[in-house]
Amino acid sequence: MTTFLDTNIVIALIDEGHTFNPAAVMRFEELKADGPMIVSDIVYCEVSVAMDSREELDEVISALGIDRIPSGDESLFRAGKAFKRYKDENKGPKLGVLPDFLIGALADAEGIRLWTTNSKDYVKYFPDVELIVPSREEYQGLATTQNA
Repeated sequence: MTTFLDTNIVIALIDEGHTFNPAAVMRFEELKADGPMIVSDIVYCEVSVAMDSREELDEVISALGIDRIPSGDESLFRAGKAFKRYKDENKGPKLGVLPDFLIGALADAEGIRLWTTNSKDYVKYFPDVELIVPSREEYQGLATTQNA
């Protein structure tokens, strides 16, 4: 089964020195044994903030054996609708959730499970997406490097 990686998971896979975090990689390899691991363009973009160059990011993605998929019109439309619903319900100016809606909508449109540490961003707006959320013990290993 294919697994879609949220930005926080990709960041957690990489230690500060841009080497691989053993605790996170162990879980990654378990999930990868079950099928392909993928990221979207928005995850690639968000992870790039932590990298010094595009080549460095491409090396990390390649070393992990992660594939990239582009967002299609259906997922972009779903993300926009989820964002509008969020704005209508919350009446606030918070704009930083749009990338999460793009990620959730792509996982939803493609029918791909999503590995994330922040399920709250997806449960309400994408209830059909199967989420893989680290346990407290797993999260402790992931949290050592998490910043997204």
